[in-house]
Amino acid sequence: MAKIVLQLLLALSLFGADVFVQKCVRCHTRRHLPLKPIFFDYLLYYSSERGVKKAMLRNLTQPDPKRMLVKNRKPYKHPFSQKTLRKALDIYWEKYKVIGKIR
Repeated sequence: MAKIVLQLLLALSLFGADVFVQKCVRCHTRRHLPLKPIFFDYLLYYSSERGVKKAMLRNLTQPDPKRMLVKNRKPYKHPFSQKTLRKALDIYWEKYKVIGKIR
């Protein structure tokens, strides 16, 4: 019984990460747009978790060339719901954040 519960919890934890991996990483890999440098550009410009996530969500749902930090790319409106984008941005933040990792 414990083995089944453990497998179920593992599957559920992997399901949350699938949003980021399936929707973001796959497309960015195909387009040759590395995610880590984009994250650090936003972090340097907005400097807080709330600011980064708010700006990224705004640029992903309502792209505007004037507000984009990466100037050499054309704007692309992501076809995902805001709920899906928020979940992916939470995973993105946890994956690349530097706060608490620097000694």
